[in-house]
Amino acid sequence: MSESDISTIRGAYAAFGRGDIPAVMSMLEDSVDWRAPDVLPHGGAFEGKDGVGRFFQGIGEKWEDLRVDAQEFHDADGEVVVLGKASGRLRGKGVADYGFAHVFTMAGGKVTRYREYVDPGDALRR
Repeated sequence: MSESDISTIRGAYAAFGRGDIPAVMSMLEDSVDWRAPDVLPHGGAFEGKDGVGRFFQGIGEKWEDLRVDAQEFHDADGEVVVLGKASGRLRGKGVADYGFAHVFTMAGGKVTRYREYVDPGDALRR
């Protein structure tokens, strides 16, 4: 893992924050393995860039807005681990938030694997 991998992941969060999903997608390996827990309205298992595109589409369908605050970036035994909080307004349900750990596996400057772990707020537990 290198500082350039952490820089790539920081860039992905910045791109997501400005709504530039194509820039996020450009940071992924074609066969990326992407998993988010089912407690999230947009969660699931997604394979390849097409699958990750469906993941981001699910965010747009389920959330009126979603803000992701990536607070800490760590090099962890060959992976980039990001800790933070997400919050927003779920369509038809109101405000929701959750804490997260995002784990990115990198190879050749691209994301090959993504795992999301969450501490869901009360709105997501219902």
